Amino acid sequence: MAIKTVAQRIDEMLADYAKLDHEAHQLIDFYVDELRLERPNVPIGVIKQTEVLNRAGTTLNVPRALRLVQERHG
Repeated sequence: MAIKTVAQRIDEMLADYAKLDHEAHQLIDFYVDELRLERPNVPIGVIKQTEVLNRAGTTLNVPRALRLVQERHG
């Protein structure tokens, strides 16, 4: 296995992260759609905000943080 630079490894991680992030958002949207069927009179944005976003809390923007590290090592 070839030795990789920090920047090369971050490139790989960002690609993997993007795939996982996309899949996670699809699952969250599926969950919100399920809740929407139970609450047809509630706007989908309200459901997503109250049942997912408010409850999940804030998170670090990992891709952006990795890009900052990559800029230093790039």
